[in-house]
Amino acid sequence: MLRPLLIVGAVGVGGYVIWQLVWAFILPMLAGILGLLWMAVKIGLLVLAAYFVYRMFVKAATPKQEAEG
Repeated sequence: MLRPLLIVGAVGVGGYVIWQLVWAFILPMLAGILGLLWMAVKIGLLVLAAYFVYRMFVKAATPKQEAEG
């Protein structure tokens, strides 16, 4: 009579143990992956800012030609 209840309890305890193990291994990996993605975003923004500054200097350095006529 208690056999189905023992099976449900065992599945619950097993699920809890697996949940704890998964989070113990997945959470640090997830944090590492998100950290790498954020670092890539920051590097991309720095490259974009450097390109923008370069284009501004090139635009300022070229002499403007006056319209003839």
